[in-house]
Amino acid sequence: MIGPDHYREGERLLAGQPVSDDDRIIRGVVDEDHWPPTAHELAKAQVHFLAALVAVTAEDKFVESVSWQRAVGW
Repeated sequence: MIGPDHYREGERLLAGQPVSDDDRIIRGVVDEDHWPPTAHELAKAQVHFLAALVAVTAEDKFVESVSWQRAVGW
């Protein structure tokens, strides 16, 4: 997983978006409903955001990269 992927995964966890049908079944979610993140999901999101921060700091040496602009929708 690269920096932008970590960022997207952190956002997904905070938004309560299901990854698979198993997530929907476990939570009793219908269609595209979202749910509030659990404490565990919040912790996982924090780790993903930290990994993204480390990646973007390291990527400072590669200023020509556009992967971050794509990740945040610029």
